[in-house]
Amino acid sequence: MSSNMTAQIIDQNVARSLTLRYVVALILVASLSTAAWLSLHLVISEQKSTAAIVNVSGRQRMLSQRTALFANLLANSPTTERPLIREKLKDAINLMERSHEGLTHGDASMGLPETLSPAVRAMYYGAPDALDHQVISYIAAIKAWLILEDHELTLDKPLLKEITETASTTLVSELDKMVRQYQLEGEASVSQLQKAETIFWLSTLLLLILEAILIFHPFVRHVRIIFGKLQSVTDELRLHHDQLEDTVRERTAELEHRSRALAESEEKFRLIGTNAKDGIIIIGEKGIIVYWNPAAEMLFGYSANEAIGQNLHDLITPERYRETAHKGFERFQQFGVGSLIAQTFDISALHKNGEEFPIALSISAFMYKNHWHALGTIRDITERKQMEEQVRQLAFYDALTNLPNRRLFNDRLKQSMAASRRNNTYGAVLFLDLDNFKPLNDTYGHNAGDLLLIEAAERLKQCAREMDTVARFGGDEFVMILNDLGAHITPSAALASLVAEKIRISLSAPYLLEVKQEEQPDRVVVHHCTASIGIALFINHDDKPNEVMKRADEAMYHAKLAGRNQIRLYEPKV
Repeated sequence: MSSNMTAQIIDQNVARSLTLRYVVALILVASLSTAAWLSLHLVISEQKSTAAIVNVSGRQRMLSQRTALFANLLANSPTTERPLIREKLKDAINLMERSHEGLTHGDASMGLPETLSPAVRAMYYGAPDALDHQVISYIAAIKAWLILEDHELTLDKPLLKEITETASTTLVSELDKMVRQYQLEGEASVSQLQKAETIFWLSTLLLLILEAILIFHPFVRHVRIIFGKLQSVTDELRLHHDQLEDTVRERTAELEHRSRALAESEEKFRLIGTNAKDGIIIIGEKGIIVYWNPAAEMLFGYSANEAIGQNLHDLITPERYRETAHKGFERFQQFGVGSLIAQTFDISALHKNGEEFPIALSISAFMYKNHWHALGTIRDITERKQMEEQVRQLAFYDALTNLPNRRLFNDRLKQSMAASRRNNTYGAVLFLDLDNFKPLNDTYGHNAGDLLLIEAAERLKQCAREMDTVARFGGDEFVMILNDLGAHITPSAALASLVAEKIRISLSAPYLLEVKQEEQPDRVVVHHCTASIGIALFINHDDKPNEVMKRADEAMYHAKLAGRNQIRLYEPKV
């Protein structure tokens, strides 16, 4: 007895020792993992901050050139155009001033830090003519130019010459140097954090090796000892075999009683399954159907005799889902769990005639004869899906042309601009307005106009690629989104213009319209209608969709002014 107690105490001490080592190892691993995570978090934060700084400082260079351009335009432009140019110049110089303030003193909304490195501070403030002084002087010069009266805005003004020379020489050079300095500092910071990350990784690896030596090897040895003791316990259990046989006989009598109760329960289930309006299916090992009620026969076209004994997924699961269904059921058979258990979801199923139809499926799991079974309750939701599709069609598609309406187009444009930012490729919006459409309506009525709009929509769809979107914007206006034009502006603009030319040619072909008229014979009207098309490109920038649409609309307006049946690519005013 005392030897058994001594052995038990030794086992407990070994277990405590191993547990303590394991806890310490876990704490160290958790600490190293936390440090590694913090290091990674710092890398990501540093990259974000560096990207924001480089972006804003690079924008300063662009703004210096833009403001100089607008300052010259203000002197060159007619008096009627000067208010708009003044406003654009004012917006640009205000943005430049705010960006400079953010770069030197920090701006959370722009993602700019408050502190400057010694090198950056020296470039901004290290000399009387350092970058801070140059930028402030340049901004002051632009503001002085803005407050001049129209009659004072002449090309021979010394102030304009100062602005032009500063923007194109010293200022742009210093801004370029500052952008490069920001890039170098960001790269150096990330390099230091990467070294720290490597140290954490090596420390973790060393810790795992120590765990194998100090924890897992003693643990295996201890387990072997325990298995030896288990063998001794097994020998003792054999001695109680006779007592267990008596217990088994008692249990057998109890099970017979339960079997009778189970038979009654099965009869109740049969009656429920037979009279239920929803299909009820039970599948067991390897996905084999073991129960198929009359409602399931009506849903899928298979009788119970045809279905029972078949693999459910091979019988009614569409081929595109079949492999996933088999794998999911194999996991369910092993563990009794799955992402679809105790869930109700919509999915497609196969009828005996090969047609797919939508069903609502609810799955429950239960253990029977040491095997997991699944019970599915199924309802045909074809009518519900049809109603949902009708509602969707009304909400997102134009009733006349079946093209996407303005709401769906705006959503597609947001997606396209997001993809442009991710992939750094150009996209484009084409804004089309039909020429000579109103005379058709005035002469033959809206029925004729509707026929022409339907035909124009069909021609536009034939000109579009699969990845593009054609939508009716309203009235006789259509829009098209061109995706993934390329990474460079010149070939992208050329490709967009090529598509626009294809559309222009297609829409300019004569329209043969069979116009139905009340109390008069139907007649065929031949109408010639062209389109004025505006193109606006977009790529990785922060413009909003409505700004891109305004550019496309402006380009279309210039196409109209050029004589209609024309194509114009939006270009910033110069």
